[in-house]
Amino acid sequence: MKIKNILILPIMLLLFNNILAQEGPIIKEKSWYVPDYVKTQFAGNIGLFSVGAGYQLFDKVLYSELLYGFVPKSASKAENIHLITIKNTFPIYRKKIGENLTITPIAGVATTLDIGTTTFTTLPSLYPDGYYVPTAFHFTFFGGVMVHKDFKKSKTFKGVDFYAELGTVETYLWYAIATKEVNLIDVFSTSIGVNFYF
Repeated sequence: MKIKNILILPIMLLLFNNILAQEGPIIKEKSWYVPDYVKTQFAGNIGLFSVGAGYQLFDKVLYSELLYGFVPKSASKAENIHLITIKNTFPIYRKKIGENLTITPIAGVATTLDIGTTTFTTLPSLYPDGYYVPTAFHFTFFGGVMVHKDFKKSKTFKGVDFYAELGTVETYLWYAIATKEVNLIDVFSTSIGVNFYF
């Protein structure tokens, strides 16, 4: 009887240990709607300052973001400007530099809605049909470079992107092409930004 009791305990411990070893570490997957990163950007035709969140889609072929941009009166020389932007960035290729750094040329397009009071999505009745095009929507085209750094041991962020872009708004580009009063070089502007990955 005593021998049976003595053997049961080691056999139970051995079975329990094997069951736990087979399970392995539990990795909690994040929900599909939780963004992959948060972003802040300075300039770039989507606000003097803009903030938002984004997703890496299709195996990191597309970075898609929803941003809120703001231009204060002091910069606009008129009213405060509030902007909502959907920004889509395409990495052209990735080149590793060292162990934790990757450099990536990028290009993309953004769609911006000005939600202020000085723009319109449909032509006001005081203007004849076709007199103006809607002024609340704009498309921004841009290209630039992004540097990504992985954080191996950080518990807060998995990595960070630093980027710089050169871009223009479709109406600026049209005026530069269609008229002689606007130089092509004058319609482009630069921006810088940071993405923090969870």
